[in-house]
Amino acid sequence: GIIGIMATQKPLNFYIFGSPVTMSPSPDIHGAGFRVNGSPHRYSRFDTLDVEEVFKQLKLDDCGGGSVTIPHKESIKKYMDELTESARIIGAVNTVTKKKGQFFGDNTDWIGIKNQVEMRMGQQGRGATLCGLLCGAGGTARAAAYALKQMGATRVLIFNRTVSRAQELAAEFGFEACDDLGALTSLDHLHVVINTLPGSSEFLLPDSAASVLRRCRPVVLEAAYIPRRTAFLSQALSAGCEVVEGIEMLFEQGCAQCEIWTNKPAPRSEIAEALLQALFT
Repeated sequence: GIIGIMATQKPLNFYIFGSPVTMSPSPDIHGAGFRVNGSPHRYSRFDTLDVEEVFKQLKLDDCGGGSVTIPHKESIKKYMDELTESARIIGAVNTVTKKKGQFFGDNTDWIGIKNQVEMRMGQQGRGATLCGLLCGAGGTARAAAYALKQMGATRVLIFNRTVSRAQELAAEFGFEACDDLGALTSLDHLHVVINTLPGSSEFLLPDSAASVLRRCRPVVLEAAYIPRRTAFLSQALSAGCEVVEGIEMLFEQGCAQCEIWTNKPAPRSEIAEALLQALFT
């Protein structure tokens, strides 16, 4: 029975590594996941700007791994013994698992994006030529580009304030840089829009491009979850688009981590309940 399993499993400590993480709801996600899945592990916050401190903590006997967030997603890679294909191509690790003293780096951010977008996409864009717009060129944008590739996207326009960064990302994934959002008006189809620009940036599509949202009704994902309702999310909602909130992406990538660490399907409803309680009470 479950008590027997708990007794044989050594309780380990997992952490959210990054800075600032004081407001991170990850302990709520994983506390629920471990509890419901019968794992004896604990999950807490580890706030540091120093990646060496992160590795020091990971090496402790009672540490099983953890989630990695800003500013350590890229710098933690060099400490990993093995990277998954997604972590290698995205160039960032958000999940560390320790097995027999070896460190395994994975990336579940792209799963958070892909699963939530596909759930809302239904049949449109499936099998046809999937067309997308990606705003931003940082770490989350790389995860989004990888997700779009895995979804079979054939044409993706990448917009970023620094055009050279958009061009580099586009070249790497076989997409195209877009230095003028007005160009969107010439598209026949637009199935998905992913915004990875910071929630504080007040990013909006210009009026000319916003008409494309009403005409094509793409699924729109906003990666930021603070504020919950960004200017861009409001714009997508008023155009009648199906949206994926940043909090849903956070939930989905957390469920993927839970499966890695407990070897069981994530208890989605219990995790969702814990997450909403942590954020909105």
